[in-house]
Amino acid sequence: MATEKKKALRFSTFYFLISTFLLCSCANHHFRVPAEGPPANAPRYVELLHEKQIATLHFPAGLYSFYAVDDTGIYYQSPRPIVQRTAGSSVTHKGGIFVSSRHRGKLRGYIYYAGALTHVGDLSRTPHQFRD
Repeated sequence: MATEKKKALRFSTFYFLISTFLLCSCANHHFRVPAEGPPANAPRYVELLHEKQIATLHFPAGLYSFYAVDDTGIYYQSPRPIVQRTAGSSVTHKGGIFVSSRHRGKLRGYIYYAGALTHVGDLSRTPHQFRD
């Protein structure tokens, strides 16, 4: 009986470790904040010409500066916090604009929510300009 429990414990531990490894490896897009600035083919800034509201999140108009890069695109940091309106109050978040490296015209918002970077909404049709 004791050997069956040991086998079951080993299997469950093995399953947990494999699941954790696979989950972490799939979720990582090699996010990095390079000190040397944006890649050579990327603009340093994205200017959002008008404020954009996505659900309860308000992305301010202004110049979003290069922040980070991953395997799927480039992140630009908001000039001011992203404001989330809630019932009777407001909450601010760090965030900005994500630009896809495959489709440069595809812009999405992102915020840090509960300690994780979360992509939200579509900013592609919001008037914007790339700047160096």
